[in-house]
Amino acid sequence: MNKGQRIFHLGDEVDAVYRVLEGEVCLTRFSPEGTEIVLHRARKGDFLAEASLFGTQYHCDAICTRSGCCLRLPAEALRYCLANDPGFAMEWVATLSRNLRRQRAAQERLGLKSLRMRVIHYMVDRGKEGRVELDQPIIRWATELGASHEALYRTLAEMEREGILQRHGQTLILL
Repeated sequence: MNKGQRIFHLGDEVDAVYRVLEGEVCLTRFSPEGTEIVLHRARKGDFLAEASLFGTQYHCDAICTRSGCCLRLPAEALRYCLANDPGFAMEWVATLSRNLRRQRAAQERLGLKSLRMRVIHYMVDRGKEGRVELDQPIIRWATELGASHEALYRTLAEMEREGILQRHGQTLILL
């Protein structure tokens, strides 16, 4: 799959669930004003469209944001495995549980009023010992944090000036 390629569109008939093997796929919707809303960023090892497995239509667009490849799992075959293989079903539930925890943390983060607090929350939630290696450009991270990239750059610069944060390329360190 190439950057910019759509894997499925909002309203398309559900025929598969996907697993990202390489690259990145964003599940997005657009607000009435045309603002992109990123629902999920699926990276290597992540599933996407699992929320549509028992629906009839996809509820968003899936757009490749970093070239790579996806494994296509036909919906009918996946439903069969879930119904007939308890071990597979338990692994699937564990995977969905991990994804749910990550999505809840993202929702909690977006509920924070200040961008500074969202940055700190992200670093604590996704980092190790106050250190995060960003795997995406700042402009995409800003969208994930519900902010413009200009506001995020300003916030990061303020945090650096105040001695709260250090930046080394794509590595952020919370002090």
